[in-house]
Amino acid sequence: MAQSLQDARKAVTAEQFQKAKSIFNNLITTQATNAENYYYFGDLYLQLNNPDSAKIIFNKGIAANPKFSLNYIGLGATDLFAKNVSAALANFAKATADMKKKDYKEFIYIGKAYTYEGSQDLDKAFEWFNKAKENGEKDPELHIAMANAYKAQKKNSEAADAYRAAKGYQADLLIVDVNVGEIWTQAYNFELAETTLNGVIQKDANFGPAYRALAENYYRWASQFPAKRPELLPKAKDMYSKYLDLTDRSSDSRYRYLIFLLNATDWATLEKEAKSFISQYGTNPEYKLAERFLGYAAAENGNSDLAIETLSKFQNSVDKSRLIATDYVFLGRAYQSKKQDSLAIGSYLKAYELDTTNSEVLGIIAKAYFVAKKYGKAAEFYEKISKRPNASFTDWFYLGYSNYFYYAIELANKQPQDAVQIKKTLLVADSAFTYVAEKAKNADAYLYLARVEYYLDPTDTEQKGVKAYDKYIELTLAKQTATPPVALTERDKTNLVEAYSYNGGYYITKDKAKAKEYFDKALAIDPGNAKIQDALKALKAS
Repeated sequence: MAQSLQDARKAVTAEQFQKAKSIFNNLITTQATNAENYYYFGDLYLQLNNPDSAKIIFNKGIAANPKFSLNYIGLGATDLFAKNVSAALANFAKATADMKKKDYKEFIYIGKAYTYEGSQDLDKAFEWFNKAKENGEKDPELHIAMANAYKAQKKNSEAADAYRAAKGYQADLLIVDVNVGEIWTQAYNFELAETTLNGVIQKDANFGPAYRALAENYYRWASQFPAKRPELLPKAKDMYSKYLDLTDRSSDSRYRYLIFLLNATDWATLEKEAKSFISQYGTNPEYKLAERFLGYAAAENGNSDLAIETLSKFQNSVDKSRLIATDYVFLGRAYQSKKQDSLAIGSYLKAYELDTTNSEVLGIIAKAYFVAKKYGKAAEFYEKISKRPNASFTDWFYLGYSNYFYYAIELANKQPQDAVQIKKTLLVADSAFTYVAEKAKNADAYLYLARVEYYLDPTDTEQKGVKAYDKYIELTLAKQTATPPVALTERDKTNLVEAYSYNGGYYITKDKAKAKEYFDKALAIDPGNAKIQDALKALKAS
């Protein structure tokens, strides 16, 4: 039977990608001058995150008919994948040059070009969708494209409204119901998602995307409610197995299964399935990202050698424009687990180069330097983090902590000493510990603040150290009267002895009664402490 472009697009919607490719290949062979076939074929490759194959198809479409506008939009999308915005805009300009007054489809497809994983800029997408609205308000394709973009932004209410609008113009859109089910999953309304997706299956038991979305819903549900895992995880795997059957267990649907396992963070299954997939399809450049998935899973599963081998091979063989920050983060973790700190830090720095806005990567780098005892570099990166609005008290504490050790381990032992650098370092630590101490009422912050104050001024002329130790004592002892009470640890006791001893020493020439009170409390915790005993003897003798 002759197969049409409509059949190919229907197969794409049903996520029967192998079938769709077969139909498209037949169409561009038998209808070689029909440029529309090439556009939708190339668009399939964009959906599969394969811009290289897409570009080949779009160029063939332009060769078949240079006046057909959509293939220029496809080329522009591949330019966006390559981060070549000026080339993309030039191609979009070609696509829109001969538009008639009531045309709008080009605007929809340009908007969609900004929604793919490798080219995403959703604000730009909406600029083009809004242009399409003037003449295309009644086109369900516009509303679906807008809804998908809202969904990617996690604006669930706006997405639901746009999907509803699409169904108002065309009621039989099963993929819209699937997307609505996925919105409910995103909103943690797992029961409603299940009901919605089962409703799709009742309408068409062979519509594969509904089973995939159900599988993803069950996985998310299980992750939120661990007690239900024994019930929900088998359902998830059963649904995904049905999805694979309905998509002929093709390479594309199996590849999508890998993405599903990645999103579900099922690392054990992902490692197993990715190995099997690569053994069959590893030579096909369309599935290059399977190496990424295997590397991530191996790193998470503690198979560091496999992670290093796979991710290094992936990074060295893939087009550099396709690398993302997490590729280097996972490689760094694998190196770090093998105590190869320099290689780990090198990978993390490459991740930061790729995404300087990522606070998580900054934190990973700072922590890696700290663990490697490179406190000066750790301090440098914690300072970057502290300047961000989402910096936590922990980030601020480690800013102080890194500078404290940078002074104590490195600067204090360096000859000749750099007095300017030492003071600068201690002042940063002082400021960071003060912030955490006062804002979070954190005992450890007060403890380290007291130590820093001593290094800044051993005479403690303003009693900053004494006051900080007093706050440490107050907050630590409060643990014993909390509800429920918390017993003091050996570390607490050691630090209390330090605090009492410091304050006793401070008052020894200023207020002997107060000094004795502090020393007595220290001795009560550590009766055998010779230094405290000597201090009390000296105090009594004087």
